[in-house]
Formats: sequence, structure tokens, C-alpha cells
Amino acid sequence: MDSLLELLKNMDIDSLADTLVPDLSSVLGRVELVLRIAVMAGPLMLLGFGLVFLLAPPKEANYGLGYRFWWGMASLEAWQFTQRVAGMAWTGLGTVLSIVMSVMCNGMRGMEIMDMVWRAVKCLCWELGLLALACLVINGIVVARFDHYGFRRGTYDEE
Repeated sequence: MDSLLELLKNMDIDSLADTLVPDLSSVLGRVELVLRIAVMAGPLMLLGFGLVFLLAPPKEANYGLGYRFWWGMASLEAWQFTQRVAGMAWTGLGTVLSIVMSVMCNGMRGMEIMDMVWRAVKCLCWELGLLALACLVINGIVVARFDHYGFRRGTYDEE
């Protein structure tokens, strides 16, 4: 116990604080980087998934890959149509959001930390809202084109 007390007496608190507490400017730079990554990740993933749905969609309905909407999974034709529409919508939305959010991220330079955080939160809310709206539009288009059995509307006689 005496050796521990002797060690603590000989310790320089200022040098210990310099090694344990990071420089404030490096922490603020990391916060800005994390916020930029958080804001840009959504649009880039949306663009990537949209391109996959357009260029290499899953061939058959499945519960693992693809834009899954139970109305669009009723038949192969409905599935392929749903993937094509989702690919076009998500590619377009991902492209527009990538451009807009990169401009918004560049506007974050020199802002206070909490202002940056709130701008990033607003951007993320807009991204989620527009994604939800895009999904509703995709689902509406599929419902308007196909019935719940996967047949094109108006191509069979209803009894």
C-alpha cells in the first residue's frame, strides 16, 4: 500500500491529463466525420440497392433479397415488375438525395457542434420520410397494376 501511495505522489497530473484526454479539435473533427458518414450512408445505400434491383434483380420471389411486398410476390410477373419499379424509384431517389445531402454536408463546415448534430438529424428525418413515401408509391403502383393473386388487372374474367 505504501508503494502505491508513493507512486501516486510522484505522478505528474498534467502529463497524465494530456495523455488520457484527447485534443478537443480532433474530437470535433471526428464528430463532423461521423455526422457526414451518417448523412451520406442512406442515399448511397439507396442508390446501390436501386441499381441492384434494376441491373441484377432476383429472378424469383423470395424472402431474402429484393423489394418484398406481398402483393408483388404473388406471381413471377408481379415480382419482376415490382423489382423494376423499385429499382427506378430508388435509383432516382438515391441520386437526388446523394447530391442534396452532399451539399448539406458541405454546409456543415464551421458550424457549432450541436448545430451540426441537429442538421444531421433533420437530414436523416428527410431521408427516412422520402424513403417511406417512395415505398408507398411503389406499393401503390403495384396494387394498381396487379391484383392480390398476381394477375394483371383486367386480363381475366372475374366471376
